[in-house]
Amino acid sequence: MIPITLEDLVEKNLIQELAFPSRDLNYARTIFRELEEIGVGRVFISESDEPELIKLGKGYRGLVILGEVGDKRAALKILRSDAALASLESEAEATKLANSVGVGPKLLAYSRHVLALEFIEGVSFDRWIKDLEESRVDELRKVLRECFKQARLLDKIPLDHGELSDAKKHVIVKSDLSPVIIDFGKASVKRKPSNVTSFFSYIAFGPHSEKILRMLRVEKPPVDRSRKYKREMTDEAFKELLQSLNLY
Repeated sequence: MIPITLEDLVEKNLIQELAFPSRDLNYARTIFRELEEIGVGRVFISESDEPELIKLGKGYRGLVILGEVGDKRAALKILRSDAALASLESEAEATKLANSVGVGPKLLAYSRHVLALEFIEGVSFDRWIKDLEESRVDELRKVLRECFKQARLLDKIPLDHGELSDAKKHVIVKSDLSPVIIDFGKASVKRKPSNVTSFFSYIAFGPHSEKILRMLRVEKPPVDRSRKYKREMTDEAFKELLQSLNLY
């Protein structure tokens, strides 16, 4: 991949890629101005005869491209031109709140249509679990403990992530086994938080639940402990849930 300045983006006729999926030039110019305003110096393009922006992800709310803010590598989330949302500002506020307790990628800067987030290098939780050898139980325990710890911190704020029951898309595991909860697009302080129980649901009943429970030597999901935590949401109930999963 090749880093280029925003001006180069214009010269190489790639600016319309900023308006996904419409490629509307006026919207692209709006995004270009906002990238400048929040301090984006460079973006990355592919090395090919027909280069394009390096895309880290696409969703129904936004396109994520790779760039730099100052000397920091950044994931730049750009509001889709056809998104139902008017702005990404509520997601920025939720990310800031999560950051206040040490959770999530750091919010570097934001505008109405763009979020500049710390770039997290790693693999999705789904891919990490798939590739994990069953002999590496200690690694599994380390990652799961940290995921539950972060989920508990969010419950205490209280900020409900909203999508941790599908953790495969919302947790990245770094090479040092540090998991990072990402994408606070659906997060809210208006709902009763269910981060711990949502993550429990994923590991107990999700696509890799059989492997996870087998590695943890848990015969069946401790649903009673999860329900108790949901009712009480105390440190003691949280401890009991982790103990029932052989994670404490």
